[in-house]
Amino acid sequence: MRSDMTKSQRRKKTVNRRTSVTKRQKSTMQKKSLLGLIKKYRWWLLAITAIFLIYLAYLDHKVTTMFEGRLWQLPARVYARPLELYEGKSLSTQDLLAELRLLNYKRVSAIPAKPGQYHNWGNQFEIKTRGFRFYDGEEKSVSVRLGIDDGRVSSLNDIYGDAPLAIVRFDPAYLTGIFPTHSEDRILLKIDEVPDQFIKMLILIEDKRFFEHFGIDPRSIARALVANIKAGETVQGGSTITQQLVKNLFLTPNQNLWRKINEAFMALFLEMHYSKQLILETYINEVYLGQDQERAIHGFGLASEYYFGKPLRQTTVDEMALLVGMVKGASYYHPGRNPERAMERRRVVLDTMADNGLLTTEQARILANKLVQVTSHAKRSRYPAFIDLIKRQLNQDYNAEDLRSEGLQIFSTLDPIVQNATESAVERILPAIDYQKQGLQTAAVVVSPDNGDVLAVVGDRSPSYSGFNRALDASRQIGSLIKPVIYLAALQHPDRYTLASILDDSPLRVIGEDKKLWEPQNYDNEFHGKMLLFDALLKSYNIPTARLGLDVGLADIVQTFHDLGSPRELPPYPSITLGAVAMSPFDVASVYQTFAANGFHSPLRSVVAVLDNSGQPLSRYTIHVDRKINPDAISLVNYTLGQITRTGTARRLASELDIPVAGKTGTTNDLRDSWFAGFTGDRVGVVWVGRDDNQPAGITGASAAMRVWSAIMRKAAHRGYQPGLSDNIEMHWIDRETGELGQQSCENAIELPFIPGSEPTTTSSCSGSSSSNWLRGIFN
Repeated sequence: MRSDMTKSQRRKKTVNRRTSVTKRQKSTMQKKSLLGLIKKYRWWLLAITAIFLIYLAYLDHKVTTMFEGRLWQLPARVYARPLELYEGKSLSTQDLLAELRLLNYKRVSAIPAKPGQYHNWGNQFEIKTRGFRFYDGEEKSVSVRLGIDDGRVSSLNDIYGDAPLAIVRFDPAYLTGIFPTHSEDRILLKIDEVPDQFIKMLILIEDKRFFEHFGIDPRSIARALVANIKAGETVQGGSTITQQLVKNLFLTPNQNLWRKINEAFMALFLEMHYSKQLILETYINEVYLGQDQERAIHGFGLASEYYFGKPLRQTTVDEMALLVGMVKGASYYHPGRNPERAMERRRVVLDTMADNGLLTTEQARILANKLVQVTSHAKRSRYPAFIDLIKRQLNQDYNAEDLRSEGLQIFSTLDPIVQNATESAVERILPAIDYQKQGLQTAAVVVSPDNGDVLAVVGDRSPSYSGFNRALDASRQIGSLIKPVIYLAALQHPDRYTLASILDDSPLRVIGEDKKLWEPQNYDNEFHGKMLLFDALLKSYNIPTARLGLDVGLADIVQTFHDLGSPRELPPYPSITLGAVAMSPFDVASVYQTFAANGFHSPLRSVVAVLDNSGQPLSRYTIHVDRKINPDAISLVNYTLGQITRTGTARRLASELDIPVAGKTGTTNDLRDSWFAGFTGDRVGVVWVGRDDNQPAGITGASAAMRVWSAIMRKAAHRGYQPGLSDNIEMHWIDRETGELGQQSCENAIELPFIPGSEPTTTSSCSGSSSSNWLRGIFN
């Protein structure tokens, strides 16, 4: 028995030995085969490995290069002029409400407790302004109570101390950005500017193990995979904050395996080179959170300002929860368009906070039941014509790329109240004028007479259209708008010309320097004989104006034109005396600003100051004032321009406006161009109406451009124009028929201003005029 067992064991051992030998042989053969394959394809394997390593190095280089360079192109942010209130300022209740809407101030039912809130009843306001860092320093938030009576600020007091306030300056309205091609906008935040509670909330919702993983989180990926398999669809993502940042900064949105592999490796490299704090700070500034017309809202800093009208550090817990919830889908959970979805998403965030001890259950419940309240945004035009002007003026000091990428803060002169009045007038009046569908176009410029600040620009009958800017580029003949220049050139020689000088309105034939015959005609195709210089301008007669211009001399006219601030060169042709000069509305406004300022010229400016993205001043565009015009002579012209709007070619304005104004109509040959240039005590406006193809439009200065101008000034102007006759001017009664000194009782008497010593030396008899005037007075 023992012997049989021994034999059996021997057989087993032999079998095992043979099996072991066979396995070793197979293993040896496999090793040899594998070594053979490796030896055979070793160059391919080395090449693939090298390519893989090179590609990883490329990804690593891409991450570090972009992350250490300029991550974002920050658009320039353009602001309007800040509204400044003081007792006595011209301001209507409607204008103040419109300004508060533009500033996204929130109306409340009690005394405003937070910056950006106001309470209003009737003509009384209580407002808590926002603090703002201006180019001249920090403006702190104040609580102000003000009253408005008869279109003026009647009282201005501190709400709590009831002490009178000298002046209150609001934060400036954001107008638009000068964007790079992708139109992204953001307000950069440092990590220490972000509330701790917000950071905890964000990490809890988006990447709970952010401070533990190394760029990718296998646990999150596995958890998301299981959840998605159970749901049968993608309901949960496993991407870390680092992966999300990589996707947003470096990769396309295409969903494929290769992109996910790149995302994983780049996330590892990002974590390898940079701290968690820097990665988190970059994510906070990069995440997409909505769309505002042409600009994309990126980062929680801008999102907080856009949705709640305040910095992130001032947001409440429920507002923070709403912002964090929007990361999952900014459009889907947009609180303005989809408040129910936003409210539900906010509830999820708050409940998660309660589950993790960041809130109590009761706190989460109370916050979740609050209404979703976001800042309402006034309909905002992009102001394309004005922004175009800003770009052109800044291009003198900054290159175009810096304007689109350096995050400059640009403080402009645009007055939203005046701009809105100008746009409204254009949109309302042009269709009424163009009832025959002739394709009329228009442009308008409004400036301040005091300092040359450009307050409003419209370059198209559709003001928000960003195409051809007619206000700056439509160079058209100005017609009779040049006549005040001709008369000013003459009146600067008081020994030769006065408002009582006699001019001749009879046929005129002139051979110009171009050897061409020039025969000007009056608008009514009639001749009116002898007349006062004053009447020739009042009625805008062409022939006496041309005679006057030729007598004064073309060189003198050209010099006067430049002294008034015109940048244009005038050709030495007689036809310039009747406006055969091509100018843009903007250039015309530069000339008429000098008239409105009684000879003081200020170059028109659209920018006050520029700050860098950290708020440090870069440029200040100060006011420059120059005076080359005789102040007495220009006061005589302005007096006449004021009379034109009462009894002359623009007399309709006297019945349309409640304040006195001055101005001049302009109409070119064949009724191609309609112009009006005029001024009040606080506004200078120039309006052009015509066709782009320069074909006859069948409109005069009074029938088209003046109607638009009148509609603008009804809303934009507050102070009437009072001719600034200096102490050196004397008034005398003149016989209108002879130009001699007369008496008030004379039938044709008119009182005119004169520079002392230039008045007529002869006296008219004006016989029989007293009884005639007495009789006419009875019937009048």
